[in-house]
Amino acid sequence: MLSQLMDSLFGGSVAYAMSGAKGGGGQEPNFLFQLVPFIAVFAIIYFIMIRPQQKRQQEVRQMLQALKVGDNVMASGIYGEITKIKDDVIHLKIAENTRIRVNRSAVSARTSPESGGSDSKE
Repeated sequence: MLSQLMDSLFGGSVAYAMSGAKGGGGQEPNFLFQLVPFIAVFAIIYFIMIRPQQKRQQEVRQMLQALKVGDNVMASGIYGEITKIKDDVIHLKIAENTRIRVNRSAVSARTSPESGGSDSKE
């Protein structure tokens, strides 16, 4: 009775869906094949997001280690020339008779003297 009602309402498609798989290779896919999409998504995320960030961090680390007296740098948005380096503290000359101390990690880039450092004339 129930199957006749479902046949009349839904055209028999529900009855086939409710009955288990008959024939047609009803085996489940291998577990490794189910992991392939997850591995592929992780690989894509790694090469698009993680790897470039690691390379950028490595470049910044190398730049910070290579700083020396006389370099023009930008630290926290302030342009200046390095006058002294002691451990993690860098002394910057930002104008005549004006020097500041910043942490080495505050240096974000090396600059040229023309880009707004202490030697520029405006």
